[in-house]
Amino acid sequence: MPIKVEKKDGRLEDFDRHKISGGVVKSGASPEEAESIVTQIETWAQGVAMGGVVQSSDIRTKVLELLRSVNPEAAASFETYKKA
Repeated sequence: MPIKVEKKDGRLEDFDRHKISGGVVKSGASPEEAESIVTQIETWAQGVAMGGVVQSSDIRTKVLELLRSVNPEAAASFETYKKA
C-alpha cells in the first residue's frame, strides 16, 4: 500500500524515499547508512500508518532514532536542521 505523508500544514504528499536519503546524507551520513535508514523507515511506516498516512514529524523522529545508532555526529547535524 502506498504511504502518504501528512505535512505540518496538513498537506498530503507521497512518501519519497529520496527526500529522506538526501537529508540523511547532507547531515553527514554515508550513502550506505542513508539507504539502510530509508529501508527501515519504509518498513516502519507500513506498520504505523493510519489509513495509509504517517506524520512527517513521526518520520523525522524515527530517522533521528535510527541515525543516532549508526552515526551520532550525523544525527546531531540532522537534528539541528529545521525546514523553513
